[in-house]
Amino acid sequence: MGIAHLADLLRDETPGAIQSQPPDHYRGKILAVDASILICQFQSAMPALSNRDGDNISVLQGLFNRTVYMLENRMKPVYVFDGIPPECKRAKVSKDGVGYVRKGPGPERHGDLKKLLRLLGVPVIQAPSEAEATCAALVEKGRAWGAVTEDMDALPFGCTRLIRNLKADKKKNIEEYNLPKILEKLKMTREQFIDLCILLGCDYTSKIKGLGEKKAIKMMQKYGTIEGILPNIIPEDRIPPDFHYREARKLFLKPNVVDVTSLNLEWKKVDEDKVLQFLSGEKHLNREKVRRALQKLHPAETPRKRKAKSKASGPSAEKQKRISDFYPAKKSANQEKSSTESSPTSSR
Repeated sequence: MGIAHLADLLRDETPGAIQSQPPDHYRGKILAVDASILICQFQSAMPALSNRDGDNISVLQGLFNRTVYMLENRMKPVYVFDGIPPECKRAKVSKDGVGYVRKGPGPERHGDLKKLLRLLGVPVIQAPSEAEATCAALVEKGRAWGAVTEDMDALPFGCTRLIRNLKADKKKNIEEYNLPKILEKLKMTREQFIDLCILLGCDYTSKIKGLGEKKAIKMMQKYGTIEGILPNIIPEDRIPPDFHYREARKLFLKPNVVDVTSLNLEWKKVDEDKVLQFLSGEKHLNREKVRRALQKLHPAETPRKRKAKSKASGPSAEKQKRISDFYPAKKSANQEKSSTESSPTSSR
C-alpha cells in the first residue's frame, strides 16, 4: 500500500521538491530497483501470457523488457527482492482473515527472475525484509544514486531520491522526489515526517479515523509529534486500539536491511547467447522478439554496419578513391597544343 495520499500531498505542499526528468538524466547512474513492485505491476497490468508448458511468463517477459530498457539507456540497475515482512504488517493485512499476500510471486518463483537478471549482468540483492527499505539504505549510504519504486514509504525509510514512473513509456514523465527538499519545504525533521506518514496511513498500523492529509499536516506542524496530537483528537474513539504508532515509527527509523556498505556491486557483460537460450529455449518466449530486444543494447553494431565495417577494413577493401577519379580534369586547348608540340613524334 505504501503511504496513503502522500504523493498528492507532496505535489501540493512541496513545489520544487518533485522534478520531471528524461531518461538521459539517469545515464551512468546506479539505481536501486524495488523488484517486488515491478513484479506486482507486471502481474496486474500485463495480460496473462502462458508458454507451451502452461507457465505464466508475463512477469519474466516484463522484467526482461524493463531491464533492457534501463541498460539501453546506460542506467546501472541493482535489483532488490522482498524478504519476510514485519509481523505487524502481516497482522494488519490478515486481520480480515484472508492472510498476508506477498507483493508478486513468492521466493519459490523468484529463481527464474534472478537467473535472468544475472544473465543480463545485473546485480541482485535479497533483502531480509522490505525491499524498499534496503533500496533506501543503498541510496542513503551512497551505494546508489536513487531508488526506483512506486512505494512512497521509501521516503520515510530515508531514501533521499525516490524515482517513480521509470518505464519505457514516453507519455509518462519520470518523477524524482528529493527528500531533503521535501523536509525543507514542510519545515519538518525526518522523525516528524515519519509521524506524518503514519498519520496518513501506512502498512504497519491502523490510522486515526477522520484525519485527512490536510488536517494531518497542519496538526503535525502545530504539535510536532503524534504524542502531541493525540490529546487534541476529539472524540477519543477516533483513535483505534491497534494504532501502534511507536512500533511503526521504529520500523521506519531502524528497518531490517542488508549491510549495504559491505556489498560488492558489479555489472557484467550481457551473456546474450545464454539469455536467448534461457528465455527462448527453456521458457519458450518468442525467439525473434528476444533477439530484437537484445540488439538494442548495441545499436551501433547492427548486421548492416558490421558488414560495412568489415568490408572497409578487410584485406579486399578497395583503395580509397580521389575526387579526380570521379571527375577527371579536361585539358584546355592551350594545354593540348603544348603537349602536341613537345611530343617527339610531332612534325616540325
